Amino acid sequence: MGRELKRVPMDFDYPIGKVWYGYYNKYFNFCHSEYSAGCDGCKAYAKIKGIPLNIYVNGDEGCPEFDEYYNLPDMSEKVEPPKGDGYQLWETTSEGSPSSPVFETLDKLCEWCEVNATTFADFKATKEEWIQMLSDGFVHHKQDNMIFI
Repeated sequence: MGRELKRVPMDFDYPIGKVWYGYYNKYFNFCHSEYSAGCDGCKAYAKIKGIPLNIYVNGDEGCPEFDEYYNLPDMSEKVEPPKGDGYQLWETTSEGSPSSPVFETLDKLCEWCEVNATTFADFKATKEEWIQMLSDGFVHHKQDNMIFI
């Protein structure tokens, strides 16, 4: 499936279109200090999950305290975004990322989707169609007797 509904906190502040860090877990282990290119992503993920950073003697921020937070996790498992009362459309064609802002109601999300989101490729749907698809958990485009997911 290429689109799905997630319930996230209303103040969920994660960039639209950027793959959620928790979905990378099965591909890499956190905090390899020799690979400094991953540091910004690692710290951003820690901030979102509320994981404290180690603070060095000179006051600089260090690596997140993943071992304490996860209690030595099996990093092959995905870490879902935090749960909340908001409604957000996510794409699942890649690893998974938010594709809409967070809305207070499903109705408001579907109004946004009618104008700004696609069901498949560049096909769009009405607000009512979005409500039905997201409620059923099956976003698709129907063309004659074919269904595209």
